[in-house]
Amino acid sequence: MKKLTETRTTIDDIDRRILGLLAERMQAVQAVGAIKRDTGAAPLRDDEREGRLYSAWTKEGERLGLSGYFVGRILREVLDYSRRDQERVLGAGRVATGRNVRVAYLGEPGAYGELALAKLMTTRATGTSVGKGMRSFAACVDALEAGDVEYAFLPIENTIAGSINEVYELLARRRVHIVDEEEWDVEHCLLGLPGARVEALTAVRSHPVALQQCKRALSALVGCAQESVESTATAARLVAEGADPCVAAVASEEAGRRLGLEVLARGIADKEHNRTRFLLVALEPETPERSLLARTSILLTLNHRHGALANALAAFARHGLNLSKLESRPLGESPWEYLFYLDVDAHGDDEALLASLADLRPHTNHLRVLGSYPRRSGRGELGGPATHVAEPATIEHAAEPHAAHAAEAERDPRAIDVFSVPVPAAGPAPAPAPAAVCASTLPAAPKKPASSARLAASEPARARTIVRVGPMEVGGERFALIAGPCAVETRAQVLEAAQAVRRAGAVMLRGGAYKPRSSPYSFQGLGQEGVRLLAEAGRSVGLPIVTEVLRPEDVAGVAELSDVLQVGARNMQNFALLGEVGRSHRPVLLKRGLSATIEELLLAAEYVLAAGNARVILCERGIRTFETATRATLDLSAVPVLQQRTHLPVIVDPSHAAGLRELVTPLAWAAAAVGADGLIVEMHPRPEEALCDKEQALRPEDLLRLATGLDPILAAQGRRR
Repeated sequence: MKKLTETRTTIDDIDRRILGLLAERMQAVQAVGAIKRDTGAAPLRDDEREGRLYSAWTKEGERLGLSGYFVGRILREVLDYSRRDQERVLGAGRVATGRNVRVAYLGEPGAYGELALAKLMTTRATGTSVGKGMRSFAACVDALEAGDVEYAFLPIENTIAGSINEVYELLARRRVHIVDEEEWDVEHCLLGLPGARVEALTAVRSHPVALQQCKRALSALVGCAQESVESTATAARLVAEGADPCVAAVASEEAGRRLGLEVLARGIADKEHNRTRFLLVALEPETPERSLLARTSILLTLNHRHGALANALAAFARHGLNLSKLESRPLGESPWEYLFYLDVDAHGDDEALLASLADLRPHTNHLRVLGSYPRRSGRGELGGPATHVAEPATIEHAAEPHAAHAAEAERDPRAIDVFSVPVPAAGPAPAPAPAAVCASTLPAAPKKPASSARLAASEPARARTIVRVGPMEVGGERFALIAGPCAVETRAQVLEAAQAVRRAGAVMLRGGAYKPRSSPYSFQGLGQEGVRLLAEAGRSVGLPIVTEVLRPEDVAGVAELSDVLQVGARNMQNFALLGEVGRSHRPVLLKRGLSATIEELLLAAEYVLAAGNARVILCERGIRTFETATRATLDLSAVPVLQQRTHLPVIVDPSHAAGLRELVTPLAWAAAAVGADGLIVEMHPRPEEALCDKEQALRPEDLLRLATGLDPILAAQGRRR
């Protein structure tokens, strides 16, 4: 025993010297970081040098009789720690010295999330990181949105179990930004009370993902039930509190040590390499230092045309960017359509990424940049090809969509979720989509005035946008007729209206559930119940539905049931509402305000586009002039002007412009004659009984006459309904 003790003392002495040398090495690392910070002469990571070190270490280790593999692992950890320490020196941390940073994670102390968080925050902060355990991933984001924490720390994928669907859903639905990431080597241990025996176990508890990762080992435990709990650390605590030696937990060794549990078995995961990637999310975006390797995450939906996905991905390849991840999730509100999650190995303001996003836009219905952040996972082995770090971008940033709100947008970066820097499209232009024939026969306009609506503006290389709604399209060769009652009043009324709309050959059913009325005593609509009745009527005749939404807080509920969200004339400059419908995954029908200029209409559309939603339909509905013979003056000249100035489809609402039933049909025909992409008109089964706008509502026979009269006008232009 004396000899053993002496040998262990020798080992302890060697370990102390190793620690001293490691501390000495870190001092030199910090000096290197200071030089890089002061001169800006070198990136944080030097792949070529690290590759040489890896080769030298493994060869020397093997010469000394050591395993080259384990020597390489030690070096990787040392270099990773060195880079992270340099980040602090370079000023990459986002938290002020001495400040407590509250971070929500799933579980309790000892959970893998807490362990990975501690690893990450030593890089980011010189202050104190205070972890706050939560019962669910949604609770983490709830705490973030409520201001209870500064960050939420969420696992996004695991090398064994794959993607964590709930977290992807939260990223898509909540207004959060990814600001950092971390990778954690997971070692699942089977933990039990002191003296517990594996062969006597009757139950094993853990988080469902952990149980899935250890399926093979746990299945070998005959007669042992698997019980799901909130987190791995929660499972360990329940075992410690239960005092039942026949119950064990799958959790980290650290969690077991804190609770006085014994390790019954180590490394019980089905595969040797078990790594989890975590994301740090915040309410505000953060920009990583240019010296760091960075990753940018993007959410998008495609416009569901032939080759759209291939064209979208080609935008990144064309500019030499690497996609490190492509994940698809079902888009619940649109069957057989998908939300794509992309990770691009690029800094958020790299010229190549900005150019790729500009090329990508025409192929998407919705585009949102989730964040740009330091790249800490998926680096590959040392000694691989060097990674190019792009030079800082020099593109001049554009003005905000509306000058009067520039200060507000600057204060709230969430107001614009995508990069809206104008970049000339690179590579071959997409094939032009068909447009209204009469628009192409108009004489060339004089030089168009410059517009701040950069995303809505037409460009020579850009095809016209076609907005797909269910089986039909707005903006293509087919003329879109949308019709229905001004307001949903009763179930019988809207079902009867839907039948008449269908007989007239309309392609969408419109109806108001939330009504903005000039008088507080007028019928205000049935609200969400009206939306449900309209959706039922649309399904009964196989038509998509269009309905108006008035408030940002109503958007999510209305979007669940409707196919198109309408923003009415009175809300055209309700910028909070425009941003909210822009973040939805529904097409938006945007009406021109009563006193709005064409430029102001385009800037309103810009708010929707800048929030990520590319499916915008513009609607001319008449403007206020000194003329009183009609409810408004229908500005038909706006149709060809808009078709010259924007790639978005343009439809006309003759009902609200006329205000009188007998004027609606001739104005509708005139709108078709000047090249509108469609019409939205009001029709009521019995207009004399209508609760609002009875004077302008068409009868079923009037709608049929209007539709029939469109055919020769459209045929003369080479178009059809």
